[in-house]
Amino acid sequence: MSVNHRIYLDTDESAQQIASRISLLLREKGLISDHLDAEQLLEGGMARMVSGAQIQVSPYEPMPFDVIREKFGISPSIQVRIRPKKEEPSFPQEDDIAILAAALLDGISADMALSYNFETAWLIRRTDGLILHESPSLWPEHRLALIRSPYRRESHHL
Repeated sequence: MSVNHRIYLDTDESAQQIASRISLLLREKGLISDHLDAEQLLEGGMARMVSGAQIQVSPYEPMPFDVIREKFGISPSIQVRIRPKKEEPSFPQEDDIAILAAALLDGISADMALSYNFETAWLIRRTDGLILHESPSLWPEHRLALIRSPYRRESHHL
């Protein structure tokens, strides 16, 4: 089974609009090496970040037991799948995921969750606030410094 991170967004924006925002954020943050347009991020394609991770944006398709909705109270309409490259070190790729997640927190007002392998919630943002996983290996100081919103630390598993 391949490792995947997923960002779930509860937004009225389309996958095309979110892909456009993400392509701009990736360029602004230096996470891609060349021009990336929204089409490259949409379902059917995947773009590669400088760190090696692949990223794709698509409409969210609920599962029979929708853990994001049931457990976290988030009704996603968009998902962003990030697949780290196995041959590359994971820590820099995870840093890039944290950079993208922090940029999305700043740039989109949607409820949001970031999960790892359908096991661990790295972050959850709802109207009642932002929760970051309490593990220092997931959110070391340099990643916490990316987060501008107030947050609390808790562990959540899917």
